[in-house]
Amino acid sequence: MPDSHPIARSHCVGVVIPARNEAEEIGAVLAGLGTTVEGVPLVALVVDDGSLDRTADIARGHGARVIGHVINLGKGAALKTGCEALIASGCDVLVLMDADGQHQPRDLPSMVRPILNRQAELVLARRRFGHRMPLTMGLGNWGLSNLFTLMFGAIVSDTQCGLRAFTADTYRLLEWVANDYAVETEMLVRAARARVRICEVDIETIYHDAYKGTTVADGLRILANMIRWRVGI
Repeated sequence: MPDSHPIARSHCVGVVIPARNEAEEIGAVLAGLGTTVEGVPLVALVVDDGSLDRTADIARGHGARVIGHVINLGKGAALKTGCEALIASGCDVLVLMDADGQHQPRDLPSMVRPILNRQAELVLARRRFGHRMPLTMGLGNWGLSNLFTLMFGAIVSDTQCGLRAFTADTYRLLEWVANDYAVETEMLVRAARARVRICEVDIETIYHDAYKGTTVADGLRILANMIRWRVGI
C-alpha cells in the first residue's frame, strides 16, 4: 500500500523547461505557472538551448531563472542541465515541461499530487492518440509505446510525452545519457529496470505545429535505441 502521508510542505517543486527558439510561446507558458503548486513553492527554470531569438529575455521578464547553452546541445542535455541545477538549489520534486505550449500549467497539480502524497515516484502525462494529434505522430507514439511494453514489461500508454514529474532521488535512478528526443524513452527504460513506482495522468492533447517535435526519423532512432537497450549494448 502506498504511504498516504504527504511530503512536508516545506519542500520545493522545480519546473525544468528546455527551450530553443520559443520566443512566441515561452511567455504564455511561464505566465500560467504561478509561484506555488499544491501549497508547495514552485521555481521555474528555463534552459535556453542555443536559441537565436529572444527566448531567454522573455523568460527572465516573466521571472524565471534562465541557464543558457551557448550552442544547441539537444533536449536531453538541456533537461539534465536543468535537473542538476534545481537539485543543487534544494528542489525535492522536479517537473519536466515543454516550452511550446503543448503542456499546460493547469496540469501541474495533478502531476505533482501523487508524488507529494507518496503514491508514486514518477508521474507521466498521457495524451489521447486521436484527431488532435497529427496522424504520423499518433501512430508512431502508439507503436513505440506498445513496443516499449513488450520489450521492457512496464505498461506506459504514452512514452513520448515530455510532461513528467519525479522526486530528486528518483532522478538519480533515471539519469539518462541521450541528448536528443530519445531521452523520454531512455528515462522509462531506466525506470522499468529500477522498478520505480509509476502512475499516469491524463492531459489534453495540444499541437500548435504539426511539423514540430519528434519526426519519423527521430522515431526510427528511438526504436533503434530501444533494441540496443533491450539487448544490453
